[in-house]
Amino acid sequence: MTLLHEAADYVSLEELMQKLGISRRTVYYDMEKINDWLKAVHLPPVKYVRTAGYYLPDESRADLPQLTAKPQAQQYYLSPRERLAWTSLYLLAAEGPIFVHHLTDLLQVSRGTALKDLNRVRSEMHAAKLEVTYDRKRGYGIHGAERDKRKSLGYHFGQMFDNADWEQSFSLNQESGSPDLVPILFPPMKAGYLKRVYLLISDSETTLGADLTDEMLLHLTARFLLYIRRIQTQQLISIDEDERSVLRRTPEYEAAVHMAEALGQMFGVSIPDEEVCYFTMHLLGARVNRMDQLTGSEEVLKQLRNVTRQMTDDFQRYACVFLPNREVMEENLLVHLKPAYYRILYGLGLENPLVQNILSKYREVFELTRRSAAPFEQLVGRKLDDNEIGYLAMHFGGWLRRENTKPAVRRQAAIVCVNGISASRMLESQLENLFSSVDITAVMSLRQFESFSEEDVDFIFSTVPLPDSKVPVLLVNPILSDKDKEHLLNRINMVSGSKSRTQVHTVQALLDIVHKYADVKDESGLAEELSHYLSAGKTWLSEARKPALSDLLTERMITLRQETEDWRSAIREASDPLLKDGYIDETYIDAMVSKVEALGPYIVIAPGIAIAHGKPQDGVKRLGISLLRLERPVAFSGEARHQVRVVLVLAAIDGESHLKALAELTGLLRVEKNLIRLQEAKTTEQILKQIQTGHSTN
Repeated sequence: MTLLHEAADYVSLEELMQKLGISRRTVYYDMEKINDWLKAVHLPPVKYVRTAGYYLPDESRADLPQLTAKPQAQQYYLSPRERLAWTSLYLLAAEGPIFVHHLTDLLQVSRGTALKDLNRVRSEMHAAKLEVTYDRKRGYGIHGAERDKRKSLGYHFGQMFDNADWEQSFSLNQESGSPDLVPILFPPMKAGYLKRVYLLISDSETTLGADLTDEMLLHLTARFLLYIRRIQTQQLISIDEDERSVLRRTPEYEAAVHMAEALGQMFGVSIPDEEVCYFTMHLLGARVNRMDQLTGSEEVLKQLRNVTRQMTDDFQRYACVFLPNREVMEENLLVHLKPAYYRILYGLGLENPLVQNILSKYREVFELTRRSAAPFEQLVGRKLDDNEIGYLAMHFGGWLRRENTKPAVRRQAAIVCVNGISASRMLESQLENLFSSVDITAVMSLRQFESFSEEDVDFIFSTVPLPDSKVPVLLVNPILSDKDKEHLLNRINMVSGSKSRTQVHTVQALLDIVHKYADVKDESGLAEELSHYLSAGKTWLSEARKPALSDLLTERMITLRQETEDWRSAIREASDPLLKDGYIDETYIDAMVSKVEALGPYIVIAPGIAIAHGKPQDGVKRLGISLLRLERPVAFSGEARHQVRVVLVLAAIDGESHLKALAELTGLLRVEKNLIRLQEAKTTEQILKQIQTGHSTN
């Protein structure tokens, strides 16, 4: 708060992290608390501008000195989500009777609010196989299996502290006025014990032959301390002998034994073998960056290898891409799937802090991953939650991007800004984040530009026209919108290293000119075509608009036939609209046929449906999809399941731009009635209607 109050301008996220020595997630966590407090004292909250940073409104800035000078009885205001987590933790961990007045004192809320929160907790605990009970003498409590209690305990603790530094759970409540549950959640600790537990888990990496992720080290530190407190209060886990016998044969058990001995000495408690086995489960399910060697049951490893191969096949098929270095990719995927297998097998939920970000920015990859996860779900016997799907999506998404990655030629650029130092600094930051291969060598005013040597740069970003410039000039706004960024990404690929005098034109500028002399029926389509043209082929399409299925599969791209001679003819006839309109070359059709000849009918992705595709370099000129519907099915093999009536052809220009359309298509094909309607459609209009409405009704 002090930094924001003293700053005359915006304070960037990076500046807050650097000056306060905290993580990005801690900044978000603390800013939420600051705004809760400001709202409680009826002051405007801190403003955030994505391209600039945080700013304290003038009204709040003026009133803060008077407010902070007064002693405050309660300085920490909990959100409803936090109250729910605190109440759950209190009920799960408390050793004595709990009544409503305990909750009102702990959370500083009214009796009515505490009772309302208890009802929400009761509903959530029921979903976790636990029961909130009440007795007039003993008060409120939670009943159920100890394993379910620990799972809920870990979940709610993660809700509060996984977004903060790992020591924050011990330091947050000292002066902040927040509830203090540390004494009942954790065992009494001497100075330095917290760090010793962290290092104890870190040292186990040698025994495990693996590198745990940083996040996992923090996760295990907190969880093991929570469990030590449960052991101290004789709330013990129960694991049957057969399961313990299996766990004892793993390297993770050896590491868990060493940890249990050290933790027992540290906290003066005897840790039974069932608890050692419970620690073993957590180590088996721990996320890793690397493993020296995959260990464990040969049967399980064999099943996981088969699943890895099936998932990779399915993802390639559903996303219509060919992933490079497949052997390396499968090995890395296996390293992820092994701990995921044990997490799910033993019911050890793991929060993915990035899942909402993945859903927001990479939903197409997420949905394709969800469908590709079916073989793994079949192995573990349950559906994966969004957290686990998110981790898998990160894996596949990384390899998709790697497919098109090439060493970038670094370019030199300067910035000319007439809006002052603050605006120049903001613009520089935005451009550096947008263009990783561009070095900003100078930031100057218009007057300084008059004496600047343009021979030192390849192009200039400027907020005003520079008609006499000897190098290309890219006109920009001081604060870039998403549309501005898209235009810049397209335009920058047009600028070569040569010192051309040609001024770079934006797509929007060209659209403005076209509007003067013609009526435009589809402005977004025209804008996309111009973007592709100006980008000279492949561009940064992950940042550009990804077309929907209905944008690509138009009436012109649909063909109806009674039958074809064979599957090769079916692929060729399905490709014909794309070929005639210049989306693909003949070589692309040959490549698709060759792939099926070499790999078999892998393109049959659903009953009666096949999607033929090849690599972008096989002869794709533009992104497109076409469809052939046959009255009589064509055989892609001798098996009945490979009889196909609908053949689609995908022409993808990279690994990402078609994913939205593919996600919609797979969503449509997931519903049996949609499959039937698509195959039985008699007219182009019926097919279009099904395409346009089918995926949106799932």
